[in-house]
Amino acid sequence: MKTIRTVIVGTGYRGQGLIRLISHIDKIKVIAVSDPCPDDFIKEQYKCYSEGTEGYKRMITDNNPELVIIASPWQYHIEQALFAIQNNCNVAIEIKGGLYFDEYKPVIDAARKSDKKIYPLENTIFMREHMAMLNLINYGVLGDIVALKGGYRHDLRKLLINEKGEIGNTEKSEGIWRSKFYTTENGDLYPTHGIAPLTLFSDIGKTDKVTELTSFASRACGINEYIKSKGGDTSTPITMGDIIITQMKTSKGILITLTHDTTLPRPKTIDIEVQGSKGIWRGESREIYIEGVSPYEEWEDDYKYIKQYEHRFWIKWGKEAIEIDTHHKGMDFIMLKAMVADIMQEDLYPVDIYDLAFWTSITPFSKKSIEEKRTISL
Repeated sequence: MKTIRTVIVGTGYRGQGLIRLISHIDKIKVIAVSDPCPDDFIKEQYKCYSEGTEGYKRMITDNNPELVIIASPWQYHIEQALFAIQNNCNVAIEIKGGLYFDEYKPVIDAARKSDKKIYPLENTIFMREHMAMLNLINYGVLGDIVALKGGYRHDLRKLLINEKGEIGNTEKSEGIWRSKFYTTENGDLYPTHGIAPLTLFSDIGKTDKVTELTSFASRACGINEYIKSKGGDTSTPITMGDIIITQMKTSKGILITLTHDTTLPRPKTIDIEVQGSKGIWRGESREIYIEGVSPYEEWEDDYKYIKQYEHRFWIKWGKEAIEIDTHHKGMDFIMLKAMVADIMQEDLYPVDIYDLAFWTSITPFSKKSIEEKRTISL
């Protein structure tokens, strides 16, 4: 049995979560990690390269891995992915918001030349209900898809602001760099959780594409309200609207609504809804209505449909995933198992670098639409 020699760049919250899950998968082994400030547990367990932001280069050249997992702050993803590809490695990249137009073009060009795989680590694709819904849609149960919605709706104020009401000065390492976007940008900072499953449901990137995009930003109240409640200083201008709504239309006439909502009080959700000519599914409430099947104008619980259209990944690995990946209800574990299966040429990973490039492009397009107060043609 082959074992995939793997190194990880970035051992913060996300990197450590992936390391823990990988330890339960026998065909992949973490042999080294790179982080400027690794914690004591990481230093005790793994060979660690911590020479500032350049340690990952020596880690890759020293260890000759087959796979490099990138879980570092967003601004480093491109240069680290390029270095990994140039050193003959497959790459798995944590998802993020787009930083500028055509951001992933150098990575796409390098991957083409080297024939190396890029795996976007977007876990929402691998949720049990999303994978089953993809099967249900492909079987035509909902008919022709007409409208979709989703988003990233997660109160991040505790991540961005500390208990003294200071923005960016948090104990959580991600908050230190992520909070800066809220004082300089105004757009959908994190579109991938919402848009990724929707692109599979509508076959965007294969038989359809987005042609128009319009974004709107609300006023910004949430961060300042939270800072005030902690007795902090609200003099730093907040540029990010509390709610960013992005409306898109595809060449086939499908409408997509995407919401970014991270600075107001609310429970976490990605707010998925799929509406077709024969029915509708509401992911947040786990309800479905199928014309001629469901009781007239009455929602059904989606459980029996999810079970009936269970995806092969969940049939193979679902029980183990639920037991091991309690934090994300199995979807991270399924994602890693699918990646390993693709590397081993046992199955196909459902998305690629082209999908990631589209998902993240929504960020700069939404910023441009808001700033210029107009619809953008893609």
